[in-house]
Amino acid sequence: MSNQIGVLLPSAVPGTSGETILTWARLIDEGPFSSLGAADRYVYVNHELMMTMAAAAAVTSRVRLTTAALLPPLRPTPLVGKQVATLVSFAPGRVTLGVAVGNRVNDYESSGREWSRRGKILDEQIEYLAAMRDLKGEENCVGPECAAFELLIGGASDPAIRRLLAHGDGLVSGGVKPEVFAFEAYAAMTAWEAAGKPGRPRLVASTWFSSSERAGDLAEARLASYLAKGGPPEPVLSGISRGREGVEAAVRAYRAQGADEVTFFPLVDDVSELEWLAEVVRDLPDIERGEPAPDFSMFGGAEPSVKGRHA
Repeated sequence: MSNQIGVLLPSAVPGTSGETILTWARLIDEGPFSSLGAADRYVYVNHELMMTMAAAAAVTSRVRLTTAALLPPLRPTPLVGKQVATLVSFAPGRVTLGVAVGNRVNDYESSGREWSRRGKILDEQIEYLAAMRDLKGEENCVGPECAAFELLIGGASDPAIRRLLAHGDGLVSGGVKPEVFAFEAYAAMTAWEAAGKPGRPRLVASTWFSSSERAGDLAEARLASYLAKGGPPEPVLSGISRGREGVEAAVRAYRAQGADEVTFFPLVDDVSELEWLAEVVRDLPDIERGEPAPDFSMFGGAEPSVKGRHA
């Protein structure tokens, strides 16, 4: 099957136990999915991202482990390096590090990190991560010697595009509509080509899902809770892909705009929800990947600058 479909662990669903997360990880590894992942929050009820990924590494052997997305500026740089190197040592060849600055001021206030410097901090940390792969033996004061890992950059602002071109392998997009993802994908691919980089950047889109087709249900309440202190604003928010038809429509829409992989975020932790999604994914026909074709009429008909389009 040509479709690459990822799914996040329910580590950000309130009340989820560690045992449930490990059960999901095992089933994802056995299922039709290309990756499993987890989201990062500081001031929320979620399980800590990197510890969750390490636990998932211990009970899986096939799927890629994707941070979607890690917010490195919330952590001291040496800690980020040590965590990444440790995760890679647990799951060599299977780590995709999606990184972003985040958009929740309270996360930065609670972590004691500077909100105004978050972009510069991330720039420094990406340079650090890139350099540590060359540290060997006694020169390595970061952690285990770090093998290769994939690095995806969140956002399509000018700074994000610079990070992509300097050290990134592609784009990770979080919870925005396909027509908005089209602009992010177009910005990434256009900059990549203009820089003369070989091939194309890998493009990963994401949205929430629910087997339930009923509005006003638990899934909707959970999403509202998750977005209460930040996240994509309403005009660009993807919302919930509901039911079998909704999931297939989401895959088709993101694939049409160039997505190599579409990742689904759960809103309930019941294992039956994952089993349902696995069945839907198995039944999907091969869906051809297109090229991003943003609707520039949204910006008055002229091709806009990517600057400021996504925080």
